Amino acid sequence: MKEQKHDSGAPKVVDRKTFQAELDALRVREKAHTREGDAIAAARRRLPMIEVDAATTLIGKAGPVTLLDTFEGRRMLIAYYFMWHSGHSAPEQCEGCTWVTSQVRELSYMHARDVTYATFCQGPYEESAPYRDFM
Repeated sequence: MKEQKHDSGAPKVVDRKTFQAELDALRVREKAHTREGDAIAAARRRLPMIEVDAATTLIGKAGPVTLLDTFEGRRMLIAYYFMWHSGHSAPEQCEGCTWVTSQVRELSYMHARDVTYATFCQGPYEESAPYRDFM
């Protein structure tokens, strides 16, 4: 009887020494990747800032509000920008944004530290609000 090959896409099986050598080589690459990522993040933190007009009007569940109003009287604002795709159904919205915003549940910890959390997106409020309520 002829032996059948089953290619499951799994990595090859090797001895411990070969595995360790490949792992060590990969860790060198991973460290370089981490250092580059850290350097990029540091450069991002050093980017210059621009002043934003506090009177900029946004639309929220209570209607038009200013950007300053979104702080809700707190000292800091964490603003998550949801990449909303106008005219697209719920399954076609950004999966990453959906996952991140679905993890934000209890805000009392932030509020106790004088921080407000808000999610912003472009597009018609009437379109994004039902999605927000559903999620």
